[in-house]
Amino acid sequence: MTGQFGKPYCFLLSLFLALSAVSPARAQQGQYNVHYAPFTLKTMKSMGGLATYSPIKAVNGQTIQLRGDDGQVFSFTLDAETVYCQGSFKVSDWSYLRSVGRKSTVTVMTNDYTDKKALVVWDQAPSLSTSGGEVVFALPPMCK
Repeated sequence: MTGQFGKPYCFLLSLFLALSAVSPARAQQGQYNVHYAPFTLKTMKSMGGLATYSPIKAVNGQTIQLRGDDGQVFSFTLDAETVYCQGSFKVSDWSYLRSVGRKSTVTVMTNDYTDKKALVVWDQAPSLSTSGGEVVFALPPMCK
């Protein structure tokens, strides 16, 4: 394109393409109060819980720490009752989490804000979308 319209148009198109390439690389993070979980576990105290999603800061056999952009660290206890979801498959322990990238978002569900015991750990982010101006939050699928 040439003329007066060409340069601003090319600049805006280049800016849009650059932002589109950067956006998916940014990790999602936050917390969401789940009023009704789409699954039940014998270790659940209620049908709801708190989902925390963020990249992993550190993980070992006893704890997982998730980090926020603001520097806040969320720590959760892992134990023999924690359910580990690697994709759609239930795995026996936490070791697969070591291979999750530091920029990839994982999701940890606990019973509530005060409970730091992880009920479920997914190696993926929740689904976030908007519908009618409201945020729609969905946990990753429960593994089998």
